[in-house]
Amino acid sequence: MRRLLDLRQPAVHTISADAPLADAAHLMATHAVAAVVVLGVADPERDRPVGVLAERSFAAAAARHPDRAPRDLRVRDAMTATTVHATLDTTVPDALALLQDRLDHLPVTADGQVVDLLSRSDLLAELVWHHAEVIREMRLQEHIMHLQGVYSC
Repeated sequence: MRRLLDLRQPAVHTISADAPLADAAHLMATHAVAAVVVLGVADPERDRPVGVLAERSFAAAAARHPDRAPRDLRVRDAMTATTVHATLDTTVPDALALLQDRLDHLPVTADGQVVDLLSRSDLLAELVWHHAEVIREMRLQEHIMHLQGVYSC
């Protein structure tokens, strides 16, 4: 089974928990991404992930804070708070187990830095691909065994 190192995306986008929610929307739209990793507020360049902000987080934030104007909301008001993250050596099944039922995106870290953000869909697609490869290999081996039986002396 492949590790998360094998699935790395070209770029991961991060934002501070204290950033205006509008900045996060702009970042996500500019880079056409469905989610960003939220970093702690002390030093966003070096802080570990404290959450994930996904597209659906915006609607949830509006529902949770009906008394506040959208321009007054911060990323921390909308993010899904989590300290769960994986490393590059984490396997795909282990990464899926980390997501459990409440998370759809998993930050990946190396040496304390965020290096990737994988979605549940990314991980499930990889798992399906892996199982399809195993089945193809089994069928090939069966075919080889059949040919050896047919053409043996």
